[in-house]
Amino acid sequence: MATKLNFTSKVRAGMAVERVSAGERLAESDVVGQALRDAAPVVVTDASVESIAPQRIRKIPIGDVVSNPYNPRAFYSAETIDELANSFAQQGQITPIQVTRLPEFPDKYVIVDGERRVRAAKSRGDKFIDADLKDGLDNQKLYLRAYHANKEREEQTVFDDALAWKKLLDDRVYVDQVELGVAVGQDPKHISKVIALTSLPPFLLQRMAQFSKAVGLGHAYNIKLILDRAGIKVAEHWLQQVIDGKASVRKLEAAASAEAGARSVGPRRTHYQSRVQFNRPDGVALGELKLFGDGRAELSLKGISPADQQKLAERVKTVIDQWAAELHAPQSDVAS
Repeated sequence: MATKLNFTSKVRAGMAVERVSAGERLAESDVVGQALRDAAPVVVTDASVESIAPQRIRKIPIGDVVSNPYNPRAFYSAETIDELANSFAQQGQITPIQVTRLPEFPDKYVIVDGERRVRAAKSRGDKFIDADLKDGLDNQKLYLRAYHANKEREEQTVFDDALAWKKLLDDRVYVDQVELGVAVGQDPKHISKVIALTSLPPFLLQRMAQFSKAVGLGHAYNIKLILDRAGIKVAEHWLQQVIDGKASVRKLEAAASAEAGARSVGPRRTHYQSRVQFNRPDGVALGELKLFGDGRAELSLKGISPADQQKLAERVKTVIDQWAAELHAPQSDVAS
């Protein structure tokens, strides 16, 4: 005969079943947990990364890597390249370079960010380098991505900007300084001032970049003005003064203004050492012959008719020819 359960018995039976179910679940979780603990650790390798993103991280031949045609940096320190090469030897390459594909460079990888790392790897003789492939970059994105990466690391100077911005405008990547200014977040007047530095001789621009911590845009622009007005020697003098910490921007502005004033006056005329004046028999002045210390002689006459001018020119020529012959004749001929 079946046992009839009251309410209390039903509750106790249900609790017992629940305890058994909970115990089974705990046992099951312990088995799974132990299995996970006993499993070998997961190691992420280059191959596994490539299987996840086959178009991104990879090892590529350094011989297939070409520089960014719109590289925002133009000046690199040999010392920092050597330091990075030593770091590669000790720690390996920590950060992949960024590359992309461009139709202008078929079968090549164009550097977006990592020119310095590539140079360091080449100096070591490495054959391959870790790279992160970026797709869908046009020339503007190619420049801007590299520009902002360098700015974040504070590696880029105004002298790098000068050369890069001029090329971008020359190649019509940006139609004018206004569009370029919007892209890089700079006022067009600033863009114009920076690009003006490209008229400096390359060796002078290189030296400024080498001492970029001492030479700012204000220094460089005024040295350019001094160069235009007084020449390379004066410009080099003032650049050295800046590097030595002896010339502020205000001092350079004063020097540039002084050179502009001297230029407006014009070169000083060399004063003659002596002169011979000519008069007609009636005392009317005809002109003069000025003799200068540098060997020059200037004849100035006035009030001569066209017909007389020709006659006078022939006589003057005869006199000068005779004088020149006597000047270069052997001493024996002159004595006889």
